[in-house]
Amino acid sequence: MELNRSLKARHLTMISVGGVIGAGFFLGAGAAIARTGPSVVLAYLIGGVITLFIMLLLAEMAVARPVSGSFESYARTAFGPWCGFITGWTYWLAFLIGPASEAIAAGTFLNLWFPGVPVWLFCLVIASSLTAINMVGVHFFGEVEFWLSLVKVVALLAFIVAGCYSLGLDDASPASISHPTDNGSFFAGGLPGFLGAMLIVIFSFGGTEAIGTAAGESENPQRDIPRTLRGTVVRILLLYVGSLTVLLLVLPWQQAGVSSSPYVEASGILGGDIARHIMNFVVLTAALSCIDTGVYATSRMLHAMASDGYFPAWFARLHPAHKTPDNAILASSLVLFTGVVIAILSPDAYVILAGISGFGFLFTWLMIALSQPTLHRIALHDGTLKYRAPAARYIQPLTVGLIALIMAGQFFTDGGGITLVTVLIWLALASAYYIFVVRKNRRLSDEKSHAQ
Repeated sequence: MELNRSLKARHLTMISVGGVIGAGFFLGAGAAIARTGPSVVLAYLIGGVITLFIMLLLAEMAVARPVSGSFESYARTAFGPWCGFITGWTYWLAFLIGPASEAIAAGTFLNLWFPGVPVWLFCLVIASSLTAINMVGVHFFGEVEFWLSLVKVVALLAFIVAGCYSLGLDDASPASISHPTDNGSFFAGGLPGFLGAMLIVIFSFGGTEAIGTAAGESENPQRDIPRTLRGTVVRILLLYVGSLTVLLLVLPWQQAGVSSSPYVEASGILGGDIARHIMNFVVLTAALSCIDTGVYATSRMLHAMASDGYFPAWFARLHPAHKTPDNAILASSLVLFTGVVIAILSPDAYVILAGISGFGFLFTWLMIALSQPTLHRIALHDGTLKYRAPAARYIQPLTVGLIALIMAGQFFTDGGGITLVTVLIWLALASAYYIFVVRKNRRLSDEKSHAQ
């Protein structure tokens, strides 16, 4: 039984948008600004370029091989089953940690209006509701994600317009071109601060590659995926870099942090309490949208890995009517609940979780870039190369180099050691599981097949 193919181009575009613009951006931008100061705009611009290159390489592979859980499949084809398993395992971790932090952020945003309700209760209700939405069917998921993401896009555009309008007013305007350079240098945290901010930036961009997991459920991958790519490029250049530039002109960068969203605070400066509450609603919607996309992407990856024999076949079963991987959705959501509990126990967990998740996304992107040359040659041989990534021979090694530089730079950043140790432990556990469980089960299965 195959997954339902009912996602349209507008659904794919908004899945890509929804996977990115969450609390990881609205709240994570505050953490990045606190680390590196005004140079955060440059950090997001570099992150946008890396994301663009990954999207170009991924689009070529996704059109040639539109399969659900594509990253694991591409890495397995290029480098073997172990690399495929590690890629899928790590991406699953990265996308699970992200929604866990988003759920905590969503509960915090709701506390602004309902201070007497504990955050964990909000997290429980949110996780349960979005799990149910993903189990109804992929088309319903696409519609919900389309409208949730649309709210975020409209709000950011309105924020940019309001900030630019305020900048053109008299001297009493809250916006000022001097804010980015007041009381500090452009690289306020030096090189270590900039590299540390880059990991938060990657966490903010993490999710764009969700279009790859949705490729197997697209009605027309050859038409829809390149079209989605163009929409994503506009999003990167305008929504992220544009809104951050306006943010730094409105809010003095020294006031940014993770105790609240800098966009909520800046909206309060521009339009008072009403604007502040409206933006808080948008930030809440952003977090819900990102959790929704996270459950979708991780469940499809788990379904694909189970179909390939990396996990029990129970995770590969589809609902007979909806054709959704309900068991994989439940498993992904269960880990989401566990992550929420762990994060609640540590009040300082948000930045740590963002760093670990960001490193996981970096690893996944690295495997996407490394897989492209082999998949390109295979597609040429099979005659399935229907979309060519422009200048792939140049952007592929450049992308690998930039990602490797950011990874190596974490040795010199505050908190980078915790991230690296956690990732190494995770990779060791994944490798041990593959060697002693997955490979052993496959060997037994092959022996039974030969005996028959």
